[in-house]
Amino acid sequence: MKNANELLIKRTKKFARDIDKVKSIIPDNLFVYNPLKYAGDMHLQFIERYAIKNTKVLFLGMNPGPFGMTQNGIPFGEVSFVRDYFKFDGIIKQPKKQLPSRPIQGLACPRSEVSGLRFWSLMQEHYGSADKLVGEIYVSNYCPLVFLEKTNRAKNITPDKLSKENRDIITELCDTYLWDAVDIIQPEYLVGIGKYAEKKLKNDKYPYSSILHPSPASPLANKGWGERATAQLKVLKIW
Repeated sequence: MKNANELLIKRTKKFARDIDKVKSIIPDNLFVYNPLKYAGDMHLQFIERYAIKNTKVLFLGMNPGPFGMTQNGIPFGEVSFVRDYFKFDGIIKQPKKQLPSRPIQGLACPRSEVSGLRFWSLMQEHYGSADKLVGEIYVSNYCPLVFLEKTNRAKNITPDKLSKENRDIITELCDTYLWDAVDIIQPEYLVGIGKYAEKKLKNDKYPYSSILHPSPASPLANKGWGERATAQLKVLKIW
């Protein structure tokens, strides 16, 4: 019998191909990156290490940040943590098409992914080394695609801001992958990183809840996110 990580790697490869087709229906004013394709090697390394059956907590985000998973394929992938904490060093290809204002620089990206820095700093503080995360947490994003305005500012457009027609197609693919992944890993708890993710985790089989999203766009997150998230996880009796 295959291990959970082997099953999820196979399922993720199919998901990467399926979700990539969505790019053809996205409006012309948006640019779409799919890190499961060009940074798939890094993402599959993360699955291989952390997709363990009966892992205690599966954390779910919304979609990749432009300076995190977009650059390196790791959920909430703050470059310093990917390189120095996880010590991942996989292949990150150059997409055939790139937005000039948001080039894919991989582990050489000089920008910090603030949400990822806050999230992984807290995980490191609580659990310790990256090896000690095994069996404790797995992290994923509901939608692996990144939607950016085709402007110099390259504003990040979250999936909930897309048209209903586009959202419906994406939702069908992402829902199916999410619950396939959950049933492969069979975690004890599901925790949405933010309310959007919590809504996607609603079910009758697994206990679910959420913590405050660490985004700097959130006033509350800028006032001691780590302490607030820790308190929430303690109330949930996860920590």
